Amino acid sequence: MSPLPSDAVNAPAITRIAYGDAAVMLEVTGTDMPTRREVTRALRGAVLANPPSGVVDVVGGLESVLVRFDCAATRHDEVGLALDRLVRDVEAAELDSSPGCRFVVPVRFGGEYGPDLESVAEELSMSAETVVGIFTSATLVVDVLAAGIAPMMHGTDFGASVARCRTPRAHVPAGAVMVAGHNAIIGPAPGPSGWRILGRTPVDLVDIHRDPVAHYAPGDLFRFIAITDDQWSGWAGRPLEPSETGAP
Repeated sequence: MSPLPSDAVNAPAITRIAYGDAAVMLEVTGTDMPTRREVTRALRGAVLANPPSGVVDVVGGLESVLVRFDCAATRHDEVGLALDRLVRDVEAAELDSSPGCRFVVPVRFGGEYGPDLESVAEELSMSAETVVGIFTSATLVVDVLAAGIAPMMHGTDFGASVARCRTPRAHVPAGAVMVAGHNAIIGPAPGPSGWRILGRTPVDLVDIHRDPVAHYAPGDLFRFIAITDDQWSGWAGRPLEPSETGAP
């Protein structure tokens, strides 16, 4: 457990912003990026654990939390006062620095599985093998669950930001392992995306017939391993679960 930075320079600032007639944005600024995102996760957890009266939805972003409420059932100032109490509790508490669950994700990189690997390597002025080596040597932290419960994470260390696709794809297959900026994401289901595809995983990230539908959450740690075509079938259809070894 580690306390929030106490000095004025490093302390994170949590700002409450009215967001239309029926929402409030809690925005985290200041300090370093990992701490901002830890504070954001703590805020989201605090609001979910003790939602103010009338709250209908809580959406966690990378460094903000959007709280939506029923404006027919409560007022902005009532929600704001309740959120201010939660913010004070988060500011006074210690951050939970214990590591989350660990996941090992098998990925077939390049070729038809990763059509953007070569162009990303060219953009970064390195070989495709080096890109894969850097990506698989990193431990990435899940910051937020995006659309479709897609785990969006930080921790890539390419030394530069990766540009998005000039023209987003209308269809990206399930399991696509993608990068953009300094972040990575896995698409659990088919759909459109403007992220650059490095590879694809054969494991199933979500299953709507189980509870929970996904085993990962913000704060969890992801590591990627490269597999071959011959190894694909050994992983195909397996659920993504916490793992220490990643052995199929």
